[in-house]
Amino acid sequence: MGESSLEKRPLKEDKVWTLPFIMVFINSVVLNSSTWAIVPLMSSYCVEIGAGLKTASVVASLMSLTAMFLRPVSGFVVDRMNRKKLILITTSANVVLAILHIFARDIRLLAVCRVLQGIAFSFQGVAMMAFSTSFLPLSRIGEGMGWMALANVISQSIGPAVGLYLKDTFGFYACFIFCAVVCSISLLIINFIPYKEEKREVRRGKLTLDSIISLYVLPYAMICGLFSSCNGLDNTFINLLGEERGITGISVFFTAYSVVMFLARPVSGKLLDRFGLDYIIYPALFSTAFSAVLTGSARSMFVMILAGIIKGIGQSSGSPGIQATCLKKMGKEKAGIVSSTCYIGQDIGNSIAPMIGGVVADRWGYQTMYWGYAVILFVGGGLIYRIKSQYDKRHEAQQ
Repeated sequence: MGESSLEKRPLKEDKVWTLPFIMVFINSVVLNSSTWAIVPLMSSYCVEIGAGLKTASVVASLMSLTAMFLRPVSGFVVDRMNRKKLILITTSANVVLAILHIFARDIRLLAVCRVLQGIAFSFQGVAMMAFSTSFLPLSRIGEGMGWMALANVISQSIGPAVGLYLKDTFGFYACFIFCAVVCSISLLIINFIPYKEEKREVRRGKLTLDSIISLYVLPYAMICGLFSSCNGLDNTFINLLGEERGITGISVFFTAYSVVMFLARPVSGKLLDRFGLDYIIYPALFSTAFSAVLTGSARSMFVMILAGIIKGIGQSSGSPGIQATCLKKMGKEKAGIVSSTCYIGQDIGNSIAPMIGGVVADRWGYQTMYWGYAVILFVGGGLIYRIKSQYDKRHEAQQ
């Protein structure tokens, strides 16, 4: 009686693209696009309502900082709540918050809105990733998680572009209204997804360190943080690098990266399911590090496009492969804590890398910054994975 709808369905073909999973995928793209549409507008919106540049930068970062600190708690909650209901709650909050941005003409009220947005974002991302596992056969979970990660990539490409277009064409309010409408559409989509809550052994229990952060996943989360640091550096400095070196049309870098990610995700997921993480992680580390070397050395658009292509190959199998492997090891019932622990690493990478990179770039230039990151990623990531994987193998052999 406690079986999920997935467990009741025959899985003879082990399909990934079932109707429920397609709906979850579309909902993830739609909902995350609305969130990312607002992000690039925050600094300029703060300045427009009277804040100084320093205050504007702090308010603009509040969503990400709040989400980072709440990731551990979100994993604990996701593993104990009905995941569909939690997504409905956070999506409804996003509708209200998008509208509140229109009336937040005081910087303090806007800061509160961004903190509340961060709370909703932290629970929403973990819940959506965990929810998707309910519609994936365990034998294809690597491929399925790769597609869900791709949904995040698509939304991070579509959202900012749409947000900036609406702001430049119709003003800030048009973007906020758009986000409210999009979140409302997301509510309709999620309502039509058939889901029966799964019985999970971890539903009861006190809030302890083990219930909010997986110590098993933590070393892997550190590697995810190293991978996401590349995104933090690129998102912050690519445009500035292009201006300094006279490389026009620098946004094509992101286009090449996104296209390769789209093509490589399903392939890397299938390779992971067939051969395991050992055969995936080292090429991913090397590809991402090499892309950083090319970016730091680039003096032409051709090299930038090549860097984007190689980065797409590496990132398509790095963090998604780690997360899928951890889910296989710990089981779907702990998908929340696995996802939240991995997200902690990614949030730290996205937040810390640009700050450190800014200091390095200001003193020694972009080439030193990117080359230094490449060494840290390949050497540091490789050592962490080597030590962790050997420890796990010895531990399993002793059991």
